[in-house]
Amino acid sequence: MVVARGHEAEGPAIRHGGRASAHHRCLGRGRSQSAPPGIRGCGADSHRGRADAPRHRRGGGAVSEARADLPKREPLPALVRRPSLGGARPFGQVDRLLAAQFVKLFGATLGGVVLLYLTVDFADRAGSFWGRAWGKAVLELYWNKGAVVAYQLAPAALIIAAALLATLLARRGELTALFALGVRPWRLAAPIALIASFLGVLLFFLGERVVIGADARAEEIQVKRFNRWGDWATYHAGSSWLRGENGRIFHLGPQQAGGWEPATVLEIVPPFRLARRIDARRLEPAGLGRWRFIDAVETRYALSREPGGIIAEIRADVLEERFSETAAELELRGGRPRQLAWRQLREQIQRRARLGQPVREWQLALWERSAHPVTAVPAALAGLGLILWRAHRRRRLPLAGAVALGIALSMALWAVSVVVHAAALSGGLPTWSAGIVPPLFACAMAAFTFWRS
Repeated sequence: MVVARGHEAEGPAIRHGGRASAHHRCLGRGRSQSAPPGIRGCGADSHRGRADAPRHRRGGGAVSEARADLPKREPLPALVRRPSLGGARPFGQVDRLLAAQFVKLFGATLGGVVLLYLTVDFADRAGSFWGRAWGKAVLELYWNKGAVVAYQLAPAALIIAAALLATLLARRGELTALFALGVRPWRLAAPIALIASFLGVLLFFLGERVVIGADARAEEIQVKRFNRWGDWATYHAGSSWLRGENGRIFHLGPQQAGGWEPATVLEIVPPFRLARRIDARRLEPAGLGRWRFIDAVETRYALSREPGGIIAEIRADVLEERFSETAAELELRGGRPRQLAWRQLREQIQRRARLGQPVREWQLALWERSAHPVTAVPAALAGLGLILWRAHRRRRLPLAGAVALGIALSMALWAVSVVVHAAALSGGLPTWSAGIVPPLFACAMAAFTFWRS
């Protein structure tokens, strides 16, 4: 009866929820009141509040005591990832996306610029194309000229492609999101610089393997097929004056079959007097240190007390002489300096300097050959930094504006290159300035724009 009266109010809770909670089971009893008969565990513990009170668990007490006896496990050290330098993980998804987009823009820009140039050039020269099968010759001409133009306009295409990439990122809001995540402007330039470096190396090897041959072939088609000479004879004229050893001066005609036709050799003795002259229809090497003159006329000049001196002339079908010069030392390669490979340029510079020939234009071509691929990297960074600078000033730029800024920067770089080339060719500047000033100008533009951004 006591149990029924004590739990009469909580009957519904017991019926709906099954076993009642401890609060309901102990309802109505005070702190000092003991549990009613028939109900266990609801009375107050006599040891509660003491430090040595036993731990009461409902079931599993032995397991709890066994767990308490086990040694405590040390927590594993937390691996803290250091923040990436610049705000983005190197070679991550951001870098891959930027690199892929930049390569696509560069290919489209370079193709468009080359196509535009060739179209304008064809429209300007269409009246000079004539003769039988002129269409095939024109296709070959512009195929070779396209390779040359693509090589020359690659830095400009890199500038425009970098400017377009930054503009697209700004218009889609991706540039603002990257900046909000802590990505620095120079961190965005890292994949662009990597791709530009690869393209610069590729430009150098393409220039050595493809462009120099394409340039020579295009010029040959214009001269021999369409009779457009220009200054072709300046670099392909066969005759040349060469300074030899022991006072000898060679005047050699075009090189044919290992020899020169015609040929003249002058021997000068101190202080400056002509001692002997040999004129021949052909001069060819006849062994180590030996030379053979075909249909030769030898004229000797000697001093005498009579006016005019003594002149003796000897004619011979074949005349052999010993000269210390070799055939390789007298060989000068014809063609424009830009149509020679790197190794040939260096050989011609040394040979021309030894033989007393003009060497400045060949040195200039060597320096410009080395500077062209180097300029690609700072040029691309300058185009990117220019748009980032405008984005930092919160000025929205359309795609046409980005192209215009890229063209303006390309024209400035081209103007610097032309001025330095003309000054170095005329002797106003050293030849090495043509290989240093354009890359330095591009580096200065890139550094300024990134500093302002």
